[in-house]
Amino acid sequence: MKDYFSMLGARNTKKFYIWFLLLANIVCIFGIWWTKSNYYIQNPDGGNIFIALGRITGLLGEFFLLVELVLVGRLRFIESVFGFDKLNKFHRWVGYSILSLLLSHPILLVVGYAKANGVPLMSQFADFLANWENVLLAYIALMLIIFIVIISVVIVRKKLKYETWYFTHLFMYVAIGLAFSHQLETGDLSGGAWVLSYWYTINFGVFGLVLLYRFIRPIFLFARHRFYIEYIVQETDDTWSIYITGEKMDKFKFEAGQYANITLLSHDMWYTHPFSFSSDFNGDSIRFSIKSLGDYTSQIPDIKVGTKVIIDGPYGLFISKLSKREKYLFIAGGIGITPLRGMIESLSKKSEDICLLFATKTQKDIIFKKEFDVFCEQNPKLKIHYITSEETPGLESGRIDKDKIVRLVPDFYSREVFLCGPNPMMESVVKNLKEIGFSQGNLHYEKFSF
Repeated sequence: MKDYFSMLGARNTKKFYIWFLLLANIVCIFGIWWTKSNYYIQNPDGGNIFIALGRITGLLGEFFLLVELVLVGRLRFIESVFGFDKLNKFHRWVGYSILSLLLSHPILLVVGYAKANGVPLMSQFADFLANWENVLLAYIALMLIIFIVIISVVIVRKKLKYETWYFTHLFMYVAIGLAFSHQLETGDLSGGAWVLSYWYTINFGVFGLVLLYRFIRPIFLFARHRFYIEYIVQETDDTWSIYITGEKMDKFKFEAGQYANITLLSHDMWYTHPFSFSSDFNGDSIRFSIKSLGDYTSQIPDIKVGTKVIIDGPYGLFISKLSKREKYLFIAGGIGITPLRGMIESLSKKSEDICLLFATKTQKDIIFKKEFDVFCEQNPKLKIHYITSEETPGLESGRIDKDKIVRLVPDFYSREVFLCGPNPMMESVVKNLKEIGFSQGNLHYEKFSF
């Protein structure tokens, strides 16, 4: 409990400063708009009001593009406050909102200037592209952003490989660069040294932070620890554990339940992927347990021992220190057991009261069975219930539903619940817990879908 209140106080303080900084920038942007577009605001006739609105949507659109970079920039001081799951949700919401701002920006300006100049809309649009400096670049940036938003829509995203989705999102950097070049020539930013200084500061500041945390820091960690694959162990028919070691491993610290982004410096595997640590910190090596779910993960058993690895982390708020209670219920589905396995190892060392509901398709899909048997011997307060989709003698069968939670863990109301598994499974369990009146403030889970 002491750890919980200490972390909560620090997180709330950081959260206040982050929200204050966001709101302060929005106020500053409206101040720039009011100052530079005052004529159009004070004289709204003849299309001027459309021009004024077009300017503010452009400024806000560019600003929230920078916010998008911050949300996915792996900035630890922000991720440690909100967690990946919330940042990812906010990132998607902001992304869809940005599209409406950036589409409104040229439409409003075309309408406004067409009215002011007394020309047809298409003629004004053509004039913008042909004669206004950097407008063509802005148009290209808009097309890139529309493309990125389209492939981020759930129905489209589910049809894409992670690698394809990841690569296409890199074009967002190009789009922001083009939009930035365009805005430096506009009326809202020209003619004022302090305005340009502010705009340069927030743009280069954000790009600098993203460069530092997303690229420089992982390279620094690699230079410091020289991570490499020590050996690989097959856990089930389709799951392997990779053990990674290096130099000064006692300095690379993480909490059980956290995850890291790893890049295997091997042929055709250089894309960065997030995986949870599947063991507790030991100061000697780290382990990731990976299930074959696609082209990338299916290559894990073919990786050579000694392969260099870039590790960016640790990240995540899926940790026991955030627990308000001293009894735990862990609910896992399939490979979702990996972060919970590390937490069980850590808490078993303290003989904490733990109950695990572990669901798999078949008995042979149960991973870490021998390790859990050892933990049970070490910690008499650890109880494990294995649940398989198919009928299996001696085991529970079916899905983790309300009946199983109430029957297998009758004191679940007094426990802190940590949940990890496939998204449909987690959504079902969350719904079941709500229906039986479990406090959502004592429920922890993170979704890692891209």
